[in-house]
Amino acid sequence: MFQPNLALLLCAALCVTVGSSALAEPQFERIGMPCVIKQLGVWFVAPDGKGGHMAWGDFESPDQRAIIGANIETGETTWVDVGMFRFTHIAMTLGADGRIYVYTGNPSHFLAYDMATGELEDLGAPAEPANYFSKGQMGPDGKTYWIGSYPGTHLVSVNTETGETKHHAKIAEDPLENYIWPQLAVADDGIVYCPVGLHHKELWSYDPASGEKHQILPEEFLGEQGCPSVWLADDGAVYGRAGSTAFRCHPDRVEVLAEVPPASSKRDPSNVADGVAARFIDRDGRLVLTDVETEETRFVQTDYEGQPQQIYSVAAERDGKIWGGALFPSNSFYYEPATGALVDIGQVVAGGCQVYDVLNVPQGLLMGSYPQAAMDLYDPDQPIAEGNPIRFKRVPGQERPNQFAPGPDGHYYCGTVPVKGRLGGALVRLDLSDNSVKYWDNIVEDQSIMYCVAVPETNELLCGSSIQGGTSAQPTKTEGFVVHWDCAGEKIVYSTQPVEGAAHYGRLVRADTGIVYGLAGSKYFAYDPVKRETLMVGDLPGSRVAFPGLHDEPVGGLIYGIAGGAFFAIDPADHSVRVVAEHESLARAHGFMVTDENVLYYGSGPWLWKCEFAE
Repeated sequence: MFQPNLALLLCAALCVTVGSSALAEPQFERIGMPCVIKQLGVWFVAPDGKGGHMAWGDFESPDQRAIIGANIETGETTWVDVGMFRFTHIAMTLGADGRIYVYTGNPSHFLAYDMATGELEDLGAPAEPANYFSKGQMGPDGKTYWIGSYPGTHLVSVNTETGETKHHAKIAEDPLENYIWPQLAVADDGIVYCPVGLHHKELWSYDPASGEKHQILPEEFLGEQGCPSVWLADDGAVYGRAGSTAFRCHPDRVEVLAEVPPASSKRDPSNVADGVAARFIDRDGRLVLTDVETEETRFVQTDYEGQPQQIYSVAAERDGKIWGGALFPSNSFYYEPATGALVDIGQVVAGGCQVYDVLNVPQGLLMGSYPQAAMDLYDPDQPIAEGNPIRFKRVPGQERPNQFAPGPDGHYYCGTVPVKGRLGGALVRLDLSDNSVKYWDNIVEDQSIMYCVAVPETNELLCGSSIQGGTSAQPTKTEGFVVHWDCAGEKIVYSTQPVEGAAHYGRLVRADTGIVYGLAGSKYFAYDPVKRETLMVGDLPGSRVAFPGLHDEPVGGLIYGIAGGAFFAIDPADHSVRVVAEHESLARAHGFMVTDENVLYYGSGPWLWKCEFAE
């Protein structure tokens, strides 16, 4: 099913040199796709219009978007390509007309797929654009599907008999709130209840008949982060929970209750057909089926080929292996150049979405993942089991661990980005002697802590900040900082702004000369951390900087990075930058590292690439 990007298959290597260095032509090689995931969730089971039943799920890869149906009797799959809209998230439901309705974000479109004819109809874009839609619910009329969007908390509906779409209202009035999340609920009287967050909790009722809306959550909950949860019960009413408080929803208030009934599935499309529940497609490509009465499980082998996952990080070398991680889900992998082995080892990290960083330390591999700013220590020489990896204590209110950095004090540090809707990241210290965690919250007011580097001469840690917080959070500052953190005194002792007006400071790397080089947008700078002086500011080869921007340590005395589709080197001898090589695959690079043998490894979409070069 997967079709590789033909442009990448046909591209030719190109070497560009700047300055007096005579470079041999770099050699590019596409190694392979390390993470191809066969697992697929099931949204519902539906008649296929041909006398059978199909279990339907959605597929998302860097190069393709699709919905997938698997025949529950034969395992034969149907692939419906919806990648023409280049969306990043899908919600879907079964309509009253027997068609599958698909809601895509970024850009947003409503689609309808007819299983009997194989026709895919574009119902158009909603009135307000969306990056993605939360899980919705069918209304009591059995034909109107209600769904909420991010950003903007827009409430929309689709008539699944006629295909008519309608924008009803912008729900939240606070500009800091952009999520209807995780799922709205519709009572039997037609009132729609929309949980809103994540900056703080809100719960809104909306009456389609009058267009009236009300924030019904009591004031004492409004200062809490996150979202309340709501659900439709068998009695036709909507119930909810905010923290430990349970309640019944009314159009103008909530009624606090000691006990509330569970959620009903009476208006949700069922995953059951003929007494058999379709659960999911497992890692071996088998559809997992369960008899509803006996709970007996059986498997139907499908022809589902799986979905290649985007490489998110390529960040560590250990025992002759190059280590990295993927995006959605956060599987880890390694490549062994000596044997050519490219191995997906599964999800090692605690965060299920993406692997941010991998750092080789004597005890194993430090791995950071999203969400919850998960930090783990994995020993690749030992089997994965209880205690391997070691799960470090979570830092409350934090979500994205950007980079691990050895400190001048023998500990390891990591800067973080807060949870959705919140400002103020943390600086985290890991003590691997006892696996303890210490953190300092919001050390740069209302700013995230991005990348760090040690300054051993002063026992300090140099940290770059960003005005951005968690997703949907509105910045209160206009400029970021580079700060000096005193590791003994546990405080900031100096702050500076090497690049005027910069809102975000990226990767910081210490050269063999002791000078620190860093990124700020499309600029790079040289900074003397001992004298606390900015030595120069220059332009990168392009504006799009590939994550993580710079390799974390010099190789052969040079600082390497990727920007504007170009692999470049910064020479600390004169602070100059020169392009080492260009290649079409570098335009999509995400995650990279450089070895002492002058080999660049990087991800480009789902593919692992390497470039051998000479300096």
